[in-house]
Amino acid sequence: MEDILKKITNQTAQDLKVRKDKTSLSQLREMPFYSRQTLSLHNGLKNGSGIIAEHKRQSPSKGSFNCPSSLQDVVKGYETAGASAISCLTDQPFFGGTLQDLLEARNAINIPILRKDFIIDLYQIHEAKAYGADAILLIAACLNNEELKTLSLEAMNLGLEILFEVHELEELNRIKTVTTSFNTSKFVIGVNNRDLKRFKTDIQNSKDLLPHFPENVLAISESGISDPEIVKELKTLGFEGFLIGENFMKTNDPGTSCQQFIKAIKS
Repeated sequence: MEDILKKITNQTAQDLKVRKDKTSLSQLREMPFYSRQTLSLHNGLKNGSGIIAEHKRQSPSKGSFNCPSSLQDVVKGYETAGASAISCLTDQPFFGGTLQDLLEARNAINIPILRKDFIIDLYQIHEAKAYGADAILLIAACLNNEELKTLSLEAMNLGLEILFEVHELEELNRIKTVTTSFNTSKFVIGVNNRDLKRFKTDIQNSKDLLPHFPENVLAISESGISDPEIVKELKTLGFEGFLIGENFMKTNDPGTSCQQFIKAIKS
């Protein structure tokens, strides 16, 4: 099977060339949200439900979710439901998202927003800041250690926090190396239960990797979480954050679905 991760990053690089020609860094810096004080993803997760509720229209493996709710209704619904943060997909070719989605989400809510995209270039970090994100995603499988460090430092210099995503122990060990000198309140580490190369999902992946996490770093479990009982179990193991998108977006009213899910976690 073709490596979907490689396919996405190759497409991202092509799309970036177009966006860079269209909008300069100086133009990004002039956008209203570029100078705003960001909200802390880390604090939001630590002090709230721990749910990062995701807005995404489609996925490479499942196609369109055909959710009838508008983006504004979805993210406002998530906020009302008690989500700690919002994840907003901005990749267009594979996930149907846009930077405009990020802008609209920021205008609609007052909780942290993670820009969910395949970040491979410093320019994308300035985009994230300009369009209202509070945190960015850096996927270990897409980046070498030098790229991870360079992108991380740029993000933190702009006041953005980081979700480092890993899928296997080798990637986690690389993140541990890269973040040795980082302030642990400025980043979190997420285990993706979905293998982005094969799109196989297994919650056991989170359980297996957690014992290898660095001390005092907030741990997140991502993908394949559809049962509140799984969240309860993962919480007892030490996870404090849970990124959930598909489970909500495949319903007609993601906000209500999120609300019911969070209530079930607390029961």
